[in-house]
Amino acid sequence: MADEADVANDFIDTEVTRALGRLRQAGEIKQGPKACVECDEAIPLARRKLGFKFCVECAEEIERRKSLFAN
Repeated sequence: MADEADVANDFIDTEVTRALGRLRQAGEIKQGPKACVECDEAIPLARRKLGFKFCVECAEEIERRKSLFAN
């Protein structure tokens, strides 16, 4: 059974996804940088179109560090 936090997180995720979809359709999201700002490796076009500034590996490492120091 989902608690209130789970329901809230699902709602936020849904709303953010919808908002990003509307922005993409309107052409308001610009492509991000061609190279990762952390390691300077190339970022795939599909990822840049979503506005990401980090390659997958650096993004995963950043998230891992955040989770280690979350508490």
